[in-house]
This record gives sequence, C-alpha cells and structure tokens, in this order.
Amino acid sequence: MAAEPRHFPHIFRPLRIGDMQLSNRIMAPPHGRIIADPLASPKEAERFAGYWLERVRNGLCWVDGVNTFIDNRIVPRGYAPSGLGAILRGSVHNPHYRDRMARLAEDIHAHGAVVTAQIINQGAMPHSASGVLANYTNNAGTHALTRPEIARMIEDYALIARTVRDCGLDGIELHANHEDVLQLFLSPATNHRQDEYGGSAEGRLKLLIDVLAAIRAEVGRDLTLGIRFNMHELFEGGYDLDEGIAIARAVEATGHIDFFHGVIGNNWGAPSYIQPHLYGVAQWSEMAGRYRAALSVPVVYSGRVDSPEAAEAVLARGHADVVGVARGFFADPAFVAKARQGRSAQIVPCIGCNDCLHAVSVEKLPFGCAVNPRAGREADPPPARAAQPRRIVVVGAGPAGMEAAAVAAERGHAVVLLERAGAPGGQMRLAAAVPENRQFLAYIDRQHDRLRAAGVDIRLGIEADPPAILALSPDVLLLATGSRPRRHRVPGAELPFVIEGRDLLAGRAQAGRSALVIAREDHMQPLTVASALVERGAHVRLLYQTPAVAPLVGKYSIGAIMARLTAAGAELRVMERVTAIAPGRVTTRNVYSGVEALHEGFDSVVLACGAEPETALAEALQAQGAIAPLLLGDAYVPGRILAATREAHEIASRL
Repeated sequence: MAAEPRHFPHIFRPLRIGDMQLSNRIMAPPHGRIIADPLASPKEAERFAGYWLERVRNGLCWVDGVNTFIDNRIVPRGYAPSGLGAILRGSVHNPHYRDRMARLAEDIHAHGAVVTAQIINQGAMPHSASGVLANYTNNAGTHALTRPEIARMIEDYALIARTVRDCGLDGIELHANHEDVLQLFLSPATNHRQDEYGGSAEGRLKLLIDVLAAIRAEVGRDLTLGIRFNMHELFEGGYDLDEGIAIARAVEATGHIDFFHGVIGNNWGAPSYIQPHLYGVAQWSEMAGRYRAALSVPVVYSGRVDSPEAAEAVLARGHADVVGVARGFFADPAFVAKARQGRSAQIVPCIGCNDCLHAVSVEKLPFGCAVNPRAGREADPPPARAAQPRRIVVVGAGPAGMEAAAVAAERGHAVVLLERAGAPGGQMRLAAAVPENRQFLAYIDRQHDRLRAAGVDIRLGIEADPPAILALSPDVLLLATGSRPRRHRVPGAELPFVIEGRDLLAGRAQAGRSALVIAREDHMQPLTVASALVERGAHVRLLYQTPAVAPLVGKYSIGAIMARLTAAGAELRVMERVTAIAPGRVTTRNVYSGVEALHEGFDSVVLACGAEPETALAEALQAQGAIAPLLLGDAYVPGRILAATREAHEIASRL
C-alpha cells in the first residue's frame, strides 16, 4: 500500500474516472487556446503544446485542454452560422486537427497524464432553443433550431467524438454551460419550445441526453465522458440549485457519464464564469458538495481555486472529488509539483486581475500573465546565465522594478534595488488598500522573497538622486520610477475639495460623504477609487468621457465590479467631458453633441484621470551625460501590470 502523501493528502490521493487513472485530484479546465492556436501556424502549435507540456512535467495529471468547437454545417459556412468559435479556434474539420492533437496526446501520455477534449457549441452563433436572447447584455438575433437541424447537430457531436478517439485522447467533456446551445435548451429561461425538446423539464433535457447517447453509440466506452454544467443559473427564469441537481441526476441515470463538472457563472455578468478577485476563493464549492451528495459519479469543481490550500480544503470538506485550476497554472506551471514537495509558499500566486483575459479579448494583444511573464512562452529557452556579470542598479520596486531586479540577479548579475517607500510594491501596493485587492500583497511578498533569494541588495526608504546612483558605479541603470497622476486641467481643479485618487487610496486625503469621481482612465483606476469610496460609506457618482464604463476592463470582470458599485448606490454617466469645477458644482459637455449638463449635490471631487510617466530622474541623469538609463513599466508608459512585468522580464533577460 502506498504511503499517505506528506503534503495535501486529499490532493495527492489517486482516483480513477472512467478509463482515466489520475495520480492527483487537480485538473486543468480548458484555457490553452487563449495562449496559442494549435491549429494555426507550426509556431503557434508549438507554443500551445509547450504550455501544456511544461505543466504535465510538473505534475499536472489531467489536461482538459483541447477546445473542440461544433462547426455548424446546418447552413453554408459563413460568419454567424458557423460561429466565431469554429472559425477562430478551429474544429475537427481543420486539416491539422488529427495529426496535431494525436501528437499532443502522445506527448502528454509520455508524462503519465491524460488529456480530454471539451466539445463547445457557442461563440457568436445565432442558434438557440426558441429564439430567446441568451442574456441581458447581448441583443443579437437568434434562430430557433428546427428538428432536422437538431438531428444534424447531434451527428456533428458524434463525428467529433469519433475523431477525438481516433486521435488517442482519453475522453470528452460536453460544454453544457456559459450560453452554450446545450445550456440554452436546458434552461427554462431560454427554452420555450412546445415540441419534444421543450415544454417540460424532461423535454428541455432531451437534447443533452440525445447528444450523450449519440456519442456513446459512436465510441462506446472507449472514451471517458462527462459534462460541464452550471450548478445554478443565478438569473431570472433560469433553473435553480434543486432543479440543477434534478437535471444532473437524470443525466447520470442514463449511464452515459463518468464525471460531472460543476461551475457557476456566465459569459457576461455577475458572476462571470471566470471570476475575478472580487469573489471569494472557491466561493461556490459548497454547492458542488450538494451535487456530490446527490450523484455517484465523481464531481469536479472549478471556480477561483487559486492555491493548493484552497484545493485541499474543497476536497477535505467533501465538496468535490477533483478540483479545476486554470489561472493558477498561468501564474505558476509548477503549481502541482511545489504542492507535492511542500513548497506551496513558493508558488507564484494568481491575483485574479484577469488582465490575461482583458488584454486578449478587449485590446486584441498577445496573451500575457501579470505575475508570470513566461506564461505562453514555455517553448522558448529560459533566460540564460549572463556571459559577463555586471553591476546593475534598479530604481523603483514596483512590479516592473521587482521583476527586472529578480531576473537580472538570477542570471548572475550583481543587483542593487533602490525604493523610496518603506516597502516594495509601488502602485500595486496602493491598490491593495481596497479590501478586494488584498491578494495583490501576496504577489508583492512572493516577489520580495524571490529578490532576497536571488541575492538582490534591496534598499528601502532611499530617495535615489543622480549622486546617490552614480556613487554605486552601475554598469547598467534601469529606472522603474513609475508615474505621477495626470492632472485634469480644467478651471477649478486646484480647489481644496478636489483630491487625487492616489492620495485617497494612500490615506493622504479624505473625501466627504458624497463624492463625484472624474474618470479619465480606461482600465481599473476609477473603479478602484470608486470602490474605496463606497467601502468608506460615501455616495459616489462616476463621470466617464468614453461611451462605455472602463472600456479596457473585459466582460469577465466588469459585471462583478458594476454589481458591487451599483448595489452600493453608485451612479454612472458616460460621454461627459468635464469643463469646469466649482464648489458643489461640476459642469460637463457631452463629447458628441456638446450639450451642457450641471452636476450638483456633492462635497468632494476625486480625480481618477490616469497617469503620466515619472521621468524627472531620467532627465536629470541624461542632462549630466554620465549614464544612459533604460525606462521600465509606467516610467516608460503607464499601462497594465502584465505589460510592465513582461517588458521588465524581457529587458533583464537580455542584459
């Protein structure tokens, strides 16, 4: 009999699900395609495979990582009927699918892990159960599927299952959640049909059961088969927890499924299925426990499980048999290995900022992780030891400065890090003044530990000026001096009741009981300031110049933030350009029509107008001509955390 694991005994207890033997209880739900497309160029395929192989080498035993989209052939292929999922992310009809997925399965199996495909039927498709809109924020037209169309779609599921089996994968997970067509049929909110595919709980369940039966008829028991399912729809007219459990029991009674994967959330609202840091860790795992008590097949739970401690707690409480971790693997590919070795304190923590998603989905930038600049670049060689160690001085211990100093020291350089504050973290530490951002401190602490372990000479409380820097005789000078608030230059901005958002967060200024926030930054700053105000009991009004609130905050986070602010009574106005500030009064003009408006009834104005680079030190050094500094992070251009850390990592890797 194998010895009980010393660390996290519930995580490292083996389990068999269907024909899959698992060495531990951590699975990775699908997320690799946000990093790279395995069906595109060979380089993209290499990046996709490299991402997963790095994690299975470090102990991940279940990769549920092959998103496979239904390519609706109901009508001739086109933009909407095929769905963006199939067009942009590929389907089994792609000529590369078979050979690349077979190779991936072979490589994953070589490390003792299993790999499953998730079949998805969503992504800008017009197909639905009965022509009812899928959610409150999507007003696109829909087409109610006819019975012949349903029959054709079921055939596609069976075709995919056969292809997945032929590629050597171990199983399939049906995506019956997050506005997938299968969920639209299951939900009383979106299925108003009166034929055999609607009209009752049994009718709404029929499509899912028919799909499962078709898959089993095609591949028998050759593949492990499960469903991913919203445990409670949490919106008006949707099924509740008890109804969801009844659906799960009916599906299990068919004998078709080997596991049940319970999740919460949707593609648009509060909560989204990719929960940001505003939610509790494993917040809905108790709900999964209700399902586990009602079912005999193993239950998987996913939803902001961000540490081995959280995963162990879910398992120990009997809420699930397996725990899904996604963003935790972005942050640290050795998540499982470090847990097994008792080194969980050294795991790079996911901070739940969702920049990994927003940068890709909103700005169409390449994938990046705020806390792991190498995420998605595992196929590239890691930074090499420096051929000629040099003396490097880094000024500023925010995210960029800490990353640059750590990488440079790990490569063998002698590094001195100067920070004028008494603690590292920069603006990230300031944002952590809001309770929902406290997890930022865990990342700052982890980086601080990393700096010490790498031998960085950390000097806090030091105001770096040219003489102090030059006295250190640096070969290379990196300035990560951050940014300063971008002042809103309108009449009245200098009045005493007008305060900077940074001063509010730092405790250097106080707002009154009613505050008007002028928002001229497209990401999180105005929302963080507003959250701090409502946390302190203030009534808040937010004025945005843009046509939408926080346009660079994506759909996976904005719903949760808006829910919290509006529940606290916050008011929001968009397209309003502030033209004058006076005591108790702010004048605005609509950015398009020019129509003037007057806003009254507040005692404080708080500026959240973004930032501009802090370059005074760089300019002073350049004027002396003694050394040419390199600018990092906000000192170069203010932006997302992931931009600062990746840029710093890249520069330090080349020194």
